[in-house]
Amino acid sequence: MNAFLTRSLVAVAILLISASVIAQTANPVLTVDGERGSQSLSLDALRSRLETREIEVVNPDLGRPVRYLTFSLADVLRLMDAGDAEDLVFHCLDGYEANTAAANVATLDLRLAYGEDGVPERWSPIPTGKTMTDPAPFIVISANTSDPKTFSWPFQMNRIEAISFAKKFPLTLPTGAPADGEVSRGFAVFREQCLKCHSVNLQGGEVGPELNIPKNITEYRSTGFLRQWIHDPSQFRARARMPPTQLTPVEIDEVIAYLRYMGRHKQGG
Repeated sequence: MNAFLTRSLVAVAILLISASVIAQTANPVLTVDGERGSQSLSLDALRSRLETREIEVVNPDLGRPVRYLTFSLADVLRLMDAGDAEDLVFHCLDGYEANTAAANVATLDLRLAYGEDGVPERWSPIPTGKTMTDPAPFIVISANTSDPKTFSWPFQMNRIEAISFAKKFPLTLPTGAPADGEVSRGFAVFREQCLKCHSVNLQGGEVGPELNIPKNITEYRSTGFLRQWIHDPSQFRARARMPPTQLTPVEIDEVIAYLRYMGRHKQGG
């Protein structure tokens, strides 16, 4: 085969691969793992089968109103046969895993956003520490709240898992702790606010560090330091990816109590 023909074939192959990548990017796919198995649908398929509603809400990461093209998340879950799960986990491309009670789909009017300002797949970059991040392919937003303490909007979301929390993350549970005590209250806060980025006993998010294996964070960080760090990491690191929390001092101490308790219950390492 002569050199000209070889170069021509290589060029054609590159063009075909590039076209495939562009096509996939232009028609992102959502996967839902439910009780009856896994289903995947492209954005085009979702648009052909679901009603689009355009809503304007304040994006908590941008701090300004944005007009989104959205589907009802309840409709998405019904269409993709998610079943009657207790909890949902939103998996994002960067390893972020936001979990929420399935009841919040209705209570918070959760919606699947797929574009801005009337244009599918148009997105405003979102600040994440020292960089700006493209939130594609999807953002889960709330039509009722922009308070990240109530529901933090997972962006770069491409997979939803319908689960029982106790079955998905059993090693994070503070087994044996009094149900109405400080440790259990701290676990409730950690589950909602921290597990999306951090893991305990190697279960949870992958954006931030593991907090219990091989050493529990309370074994090498003082309570005073942890209080300040959890309150506002930017006191220690400029443009830290972990944002300042909106937790009260009491809630922060409860989270620390939970972490200290889990230090005596290491598993999975």
